[in-house]
Amino acid sequence: MRIDRIEFAALSIPRREPFAIARGSATAADNLFVRVTCGGLVGLGNGAPSEVTREDITTAVEAAEFLGRTLPGFEFEKPRDLADRMDALVAGHPCVKAAIDIAVHDVVAREAGQPLWAHLGGSRDRMATDMTIGIMSAEDAVERARRRKAEGFRSLKVKVGTDLGSDLARVRAIREAVGPAIELRVDGNQGYGWQEALAFAKELQGLGIAFFEQPVSAADYEGMRILAESSPIPIMADEMVLTAEHVKKLRWGNAANAVNLKLMKHGGIARAAEVDTICESAGYPTMVGCMGEPQLSIAAGLHFALARKNVRWIDLDSHFNLIEDPSSGLRFEDGDLVAPKGTGLGINLKWPG
Repeated sequence: MRIDRIEFAALSIPRREPFAIARGSATAADNLFVRVTCGGLVGLGNGAPSEVTREDITTAVEAAEFLGRTLPGFEFEKPRDLADRMDALVAGHPCVKAAIDIAVHDVVAREAGQPLWAHLGGSRDRMATDMTIGIMSAEDAVERARRRKAEGFRSLKVKVGTDLGSDLARVRAIREAVGPAIELRVDGNQGYGWQEALAFAKELQGLGIAFFEQPVSAADYEGMRILAESSPIPIMADEMVLTAEHVKKLRWGNAANAVNLKLMKHGGIARAAEVDTICESAGYPTMVGCMGEPQLSIAAGLHFALARKNVRWIDLDSHFNLIEDPSSGLRFEDGDLVAPKGTGLGINLKWPG
């Protein structure tokens, strides 16, 4: 198969509600949409630049324009060939590579006449996603938690990491409001030191928390090791795992119990599969998460998760908080995110601009 043409369009999508985490807050989500033409087939993809990927929309557009000039004419047998070529051409820029990688996977599955999850070897078309509750007052958090439960979500992820006392109070209030049947996850987004994180975990050990995600700085392997060994709540690594090599370092240091995968930070489906394979060999179950993404790349994350036996959880919820998402096709039923029935990603896109 050969890449004949690549088109890009940048779009800032307003959020329905401001999204606050330990590192800051945002009222809009910047995204880079892509169309890749291979013969008579067109594949769709999307990239979401962020602090984690070390990109912003300006640098993402610059990298996309370069790849858009250099990749046409490239012939490949499988999407990993393209991932290798992009890495040879450009260092970094994982969200731009993810956008192109997703579009090529869309093309390949369309050509095979299969939904992407089936083409990747999956046997299911749906999986339960959580809904994230950002940092806010306990009263507002309880209102959102009750609303999300009423909408059908069976799992909630609570952002923490700014103030130990208010974080504890907010999580306890949410647990009391939603009852024991709703799974709770917490995400520190690097906001704590390891002593605070350990105190937090010990205080909440009776609340049935599924895992505690990236409590400390991505550079603090020793803090993560202490937490992985001592926390009564399983510790999940996120921002500190961008590549398969990072997983190896994590395992050598026994510095986590699970890993959060994201197509944006790894560079797409081909590279995420490599990271997940190393996670599985290291004994780390994984979750597939997201940045501030629309349905297009959320669908790609879902297809990937459905095809990977090591993926235990998904955190694919950002599209619920976006106004005027130009992509559509996903369904949410009884707490499950459901993959479209069409071939490839199965997503429709109103091209921005």
